[in-house]
Amino acid sequence: MERLEVKFIRENDLKITKEPIVYYWWFKTNVFRNLLSKLETEIEFEKIELKKINDIEYGLLYIGQAKNGNDRLVKYHMLDYNNFHQKGVENGRLSSLRTTLCGLLDLPMSKSKISINEFMDENCIVEWQNCTLSELNEFEQTKIKGNYLPLNYQHTKGVLTSKHRKILSESKKRMRK
Repeated sequence: MERLEVKFIRENDLKITKEPIVYYWWFKTNVFRNLLSKLETEIEFEKIELKKINDIEYGLLYIGQAKNGNDRLVKYHMLDYNNFHQKGVENGRLSSLRTTLCGLLDLPMSKSKISINEFMDENCIVEWQNCTLSELNEFEQTKIKGNYLPLNYQHTKGVLTSKHRKILSESKKRMRK
């Protein structure tokens, strides 16, 4: 499994694999109070997987998949390469992770690219695992269902409460401006 700080990838204009991957977003636990405040009554914090990385505690909050690792993880999620913050908010092209972060942090999606970049740079590390294209969907679903991921919406029925999922959805809709 590969692991890098988001800030390192952005600052070095790093390219990662073009192969299929499942990726894992780790967030510093010291931002949980602010980031997850809207979900606080619904989250079972003790279920979040924690890991010390460079003597800093992180929690796994989001898992996704990519047919092309660099295009999806780096260009789409980290860089908003096609500038969907300004031109893709209304048509739903902004990264699901970015829309969730905007919704939970009360940041209007069309004006928050820099704020979200800074938040990711300061608080996030990503890991990824290569897999084959034929196993990608099942591999991602297994990883999502096998973890407690407060920022994932897809494949979380039965893991997250319906109220939790509703808060995620409403938070995103509210900041879609």
